[in-house]
Amino acid sequence: MSFLPIRYPKLFYCKALSRKKDRPKTLYLSFDDGPNPLVTEKVLEILKKYKAKASFFCKGKNADLYPEIFNKVKAEGHTIGNHSYMHLDAFKHKNKKWLSDVLRKSPVSEAYYFRPTYGHIFPWQYRVLRKKYKLVFWDVMVYDFRTDYSLKKIKKILFNKVRDGSIIVFHDNIASSQKMLPALEFTLEYYTKRGYKFEKL
Repeated sequence: MSFLPIRYPKLFYCKALSRKKDRPKTLYLSFDDGPNPLVTEKVLEILKKYKAKASFFCKGKNADLYPEIFNKVKAEGHTIGNHSYMHLDAFKHKNKKWLSDVLRKSPVSEAYYFRPTYGHIFPWQYRVLRKKYKLVFWDVMVYDFRTDYSLKKIKKILFNKVRDGSIIVFHDNIASSQKMLPALEFTLEYYTKRGYKFEKL
């Protein structure tokens, strides 16, 4: 990620969230790419076990495909965020097409929060979307989607990188689930024992 706005979001997107530094002993779990009936259901069960709240940045297409699990996420008191409709990358698609995908009417299009796919967004796109959304990045990415990252390596990230107010990104999709689910359980167990609480954005 050599693109400067992604490396230093606060310099370019001053009102975007990447960490809530003023919240001691509080962590913010977030999930991208869902909902998925096979995976998101398991995530909800784990969150309920630890009485934790989280934020789900959903693809509009998936929310349309799986309304039952999407509505369950909302019913259980978690935050919904927009993660575009088709998961288009702003760096690989023309501006008009990308913006149309983000704003395409769906169950997530009226959410307050927006997280761009891969964190990719140009400053001029941000100037358009900030009128409608609060932009959310992260300070801890667990890389559960990467085949070259073992569960051990992911746990090391969660052990070393998490700080008060961290916004942590997991992915509730099939491809990531094998490592994501045990990593999520580890995070909740480890930090709960150390007096942390888990809140939604």
